[in-house]
Amino acid sequence: MMRRLALAAATLVTLSTALDAQFRRGMLSEGTEITLYPLAPPVVLLPKGTVRVEVRNGSGASARVLERVQERLARQLADNDDRLEVVADNAAVRLVATITEWKESRRNSTKYVSETRQVGTKEVIDKNGKKKTEAVYEYGRNRPSVVISATAGLRIEARTADETVLADESVTHAINDEYLVDAGPPSRDEIQDLLIDGVVQRGAARVTPGRQPVRVALARADAVERLNPLAQNRKWTEWMTALQALAPHKDPRREAYRAHNMAIAHEALAYEAGSTPAAIDHLQHARAMITEAVRMNGSEKYFEEPRDRIARSAEAYEKLAAMYATAAAARPMPATSKPSPTSPAKPSSTAAMTNAEVIDLRKAGLDDENLVAAIKEAPSAQFDLSPAALKALLAAKISNQVIAAMRTRMR
Repeated sequence: MMRRLALAAATLVTLSTALDAQFRRGMLSEGTEITLYPLAPPVVLLPKGTVRVEVRNGSGASARVLERVQERLARQLADNDDRLEVVADNAAVRLVATITEWKESRRNSTKYVSETRQVGTKEVIDKNGKKKTEAVYEYGRNRPSVVISATAGLRIEARTADETVLADESVTHAINDEYLVDAGPPSRDEIQDLLIDGVVQRGAARVTPGRQPVRVALARADAVERLNPLAQNRKWTEWMTALQALAPHKDPRREAYRAHNMAIAHEALAYEAGSTPAAIDHLQHARAMITEAVRMNGSEKYFEEPRDRIARSAEAYEKLAAMYATAAAARPMPATSKPSPTSPAKPSSTAAMTNAEVIDLRKAGLDDENLVAAIKEAPSAQFDLSPAALKALLAAKISNQVIAAMRTRMR
């Protein structure tokens, strides 16, 4: 009797462990991960228009470093913000990047490496008194290494043609890695390039939207796991469609893993959306799905990180949309011009707000209340309210309330 009870108890423990493992295998440390690249709002958003990049040396950096910082910073600014056009001269904004610090050093060292390798043999006597040869193994050793340390500092200053300071930001980037000598440490030029890329990305992200890579774990429960290769191949739309086509699991705790992956699919689509409003819409769906996953399986600790990350991203994209809206409502920056030697330079006239700017503000995410305020506060306005223009405004989702404000401003 006691033996049967013990067997029954062991069976229950085994089943309980298996079921728990089935729940827990949704997010295992050795599970599937992907990398996403969300946008982060800058400290200061450069205004739309032309930018001239100048690189100065306030450190011991070589001419090669200056040349590459110039090239990569110009490319990074254009990649981060398609509203900007990097030009060689006659720009609305002058961006001065000063290399304030540049240090590189290498030192020889040793690194303990855990590895199993045969280092010889030995004669031993077995239990029957007979001699035999056994291998002798080494399970770890110190191997020659090189420790490479490098630090770069960059100051980013943005000024208008009249020397008004738009931004004054400083960033640093450091490398401190150890490489085995027999594996081939990176060359000096390779380390310089890594350092340049890091500090330029940080510097450009202070004045333009920059992307910050994040590692994201995927749920692996039940049929959900079979669809993960679509995510690993970055086929976000196909992945979302396949997840939606799955029949909901009868167990809410297991269904939570499908909801989690649907949230990640929306998050991925948000980061690759063509506009900020579209990204915000996907992030709102992502928040709803991850909230539902937490509701269905509140004991799954791995839902906490994506819930918080998606919430932070939603706030960041809303902040970015507000920055774009403010920049669009501001007066355009005039390009640098040289006055004629025979006549004094004339001050530029203030550009009037037009239908196109109203539509751009709507696309950037501005709501009716703020759009009406921007119309009222514009220095001047020149709206087209003809029947054809009104049709175009309505097609661009400009509300009657905003059109009324435009009409009032024209009186």
